[in-house]
Amino acid sequence: MSVLNRYLLRQNLFYTAVLFFSGMGVYLIVDFAGRLNPMLDAGLGPGMISRYFAFKIPLIISQIMPAVFMLAVLVQLALMHRNNELVALESSGVSFKRPALFFMLYSMLFFVLLLSFSESLGVKGERVTREIWNEDVRQRQAQEQGLEDLWFKEKDYLIHVHAAWPEQKKGGELTVYKKGGRDMIEEIIHAPGFHIHKDRWILQSAEVLRPHSLESHNPDNLELIINTDLSSFSLIESDLPYQAWSFFTLKQLINQLKESGSNVEKLSTALHSKIAYPFAVVVMTLLALALFTRIRNIYSLITMALVIVFFYYTVYVFGVGYAEEGLVAPFIGAWAANLFFGMLAVIQIFWMDNS
Repeated sequence: MSVLNRYLLRQNLFYTAVLFFSGMGVYLIVDFAGRLNPMLDAGLGPGMISRYFAFKIPLIISQIMPAVFMLAVLVQLALMHRNNELVALESSGVSFKRPALFFMLYSMLFFVLLLSFSESLGVKGERVTREIWNEDVRQRQAQEQGLEDLWFKEKDYLIHVHAAWPEQKKGGELTVYKKGGRDMIEEIIHAPGFHIHKDRWILQSAEVLRPHSLESHNPDNLELIINTDLSSFSLIESDLPYQAWSFFTLKQLINQLKESGSNVEKLSTALHSKIAYPFAVVVMTLLALALFTRIRNIYSLITMALVIVFFYYTVYVFGVGYAEEGLVAPFIGAWAANLFFGMLAVIQIFWMDNS
């Protein structure tokens, strides 16, 4: 690494650390003020409260780092301009493209590190904080949560589950439509209850009706081989955000639910968001470089950067929301903010370079 790159790296790490700890402090203070009273009312002690906020830190890092990185780059460039360091570089034959290239390569490395961090400690932290908040504060136990009015298909079966409790491996009021030749219903199986053992669904007091012959019978023991895991639907119905699921877990759930004919727009959007959001570090760096080509005053830069960050997150939230509702493709919804603002930044940089 050259002397210039080492200098840029050292300075950027300093500014990033200062802005990060400032942002994290504000985040924790606001979150602490909003959640302390419910925690105390639920009887949580200092140890559990400290554990909650300790595991909240990885989530905070994942959320604020793109904006923090952008501000750090802008502050660094503005101070280099004010101290005439950029002029000194240009007088030595080193153009602005050199530090700009460093920041782009550095942001790509930062993106990989942030993605890895989000997929490890970020996922763990989100799960632990949700468990504490739901089970200890709201007193909501996972095993008590059930599913209602669930439809899915598997092989020749179209299955309707009126109610099920995946954690307890049981359910109530099950109706199975078995398809025969020419897409006709061959059998209708109804049971007031069932329990699950591995891939076998054991039906209680089942009744089997053949619609064409109007024959019916009540077998003593009826078992169906159904590979669909109801816990997959349980995850979708839960209030866990996509940060609490790893990329590979989401991918596996999407494949399972596609086979059952379920709607996977929300999961597909979450899958793309797992990469799109950390990649905002690269886009924010592009925006910082583009903004610096037009403005050099540090106070104006910070003000404009905060405005851009606000609009970026607005587009991101709306894009994800539209994708989850099926109004746009999951990839487009998750990447809309990156594509839009990244394109604007690239146009500005090339326009200034050729002007």
